[in-house]
Amino acid sequence: MKIFNSLSKITFLTFILVALAFVACKDDKDPEPEPVDNNPIVGKWHLTAITPEVSGTTIPALQFVTTVAPCILDLKITFNSDNSISTADCPAAVSAMDTFVPVGADAKWKVNGDKLVLSKGTTSQEFKITQSTNDLVVVVNTQTDATKPAVNALLVFKRV
Repeated sequence: MKIFNSLSKITFLTFILVALAFVACKDDKDPEPEPVDNNPIVGKWHLTAITPEVSGTTIPALQFVTTVAPCILDLKITFNSDNSISTADCPAAVSAMDTFVPVGADAKWKVNGDKLVLSKGTTSQEFKITQSTNDLVVVVNTQTDATKPAVNALLVFKRV
């Protein structure tokens, strides 16, 4: 009977050890690398000018932004390779223009041809862009009433 009890204990301990070995083993696969966007827009850009698309047009939204954020031409926007956006040097400008151009916290970007898509949460906006190695121009419709024609402003950036 002692042999049977000893054998039962050994069998039980062996079963426990095998079960622990299966539970302790994990899949040693390397984590998926984060996607990297190699679009030429990736990098840091300095806002150098905001002008009406049509010369001589008065745009109230531009006047509002420059009034509440006089530092707007100090604004720097970085389009990161993980499609996130970071801003620097004029938080007041980011807050003032966030309704027209969502570049604040948690904003994401994607370039599709000549369109820059900025998204924040469940909303996204599309902007026509022209870009070269050192220059970026973003066309922004400042008209908030969809029943009226577009009133476009040009945001002109230089690569830093």
